[in-house]
Amino acid sequence: MGPLPDRPGISTSGADAEATFRTLTGATKADRAALGDAVLDGHYVEVKKAGSRVLNQVRAVKYITLVAFFTPTKQWYVIPANEIVRQCAAKRRGQHTENPFESATLNLRKLGCCRLDDVAQLRTAVLEAIAEAERFPMLKTLMDEVLEKSRKLAEESVAEVREALHGYGLA
Repeated sequence: MGPLPDRPGISTSGADAEATFRTLTGATKADRAALGDAVLDGHYVEVKKAGSRVLNQVRAVKYITLVAFFTPTKQWYVIPANEIVRQCAAKRRGQHTENPFESATLNLRKLGCCRLDDVAQLRTAVLEAIAEAERFPMLKTLMDEVLEKSRKLAEESVAEVREALHGYGLA
């Protein structure tokens, strides 16, 4: 498969990387993007295209394998969910959020162990990353709990602020 073009736009910039990933691995497109970008052997996978060494909006709370295509070197990275959680746990806050597990940046320089040298091994590497993450079920449980707490906090915060706005006649 030839090199992926660099395309601007946040919502569609990774579409070509996702399509290439599916072609190379036999994965299918996920029904709901909120769950992941692809499904490989029944497992959701997040796919990102990176023009710089920074991966944006990485969501540890999903606890799924992340695959990144680094366009300058045409290299793939396969990052197990447990490694994403480990790296996010070292952060004080997230990307555009207080909670690093909701959304964070990861640097490919710190993910050299996840770099794939042979694209023919992409499918195998992803399945191995999925198996590795499954060895840590408590991390998955913790990420589910973090997400639920975050949703509850958001719901409560919105309700409190709406009540205050109503009280001031601003709603």
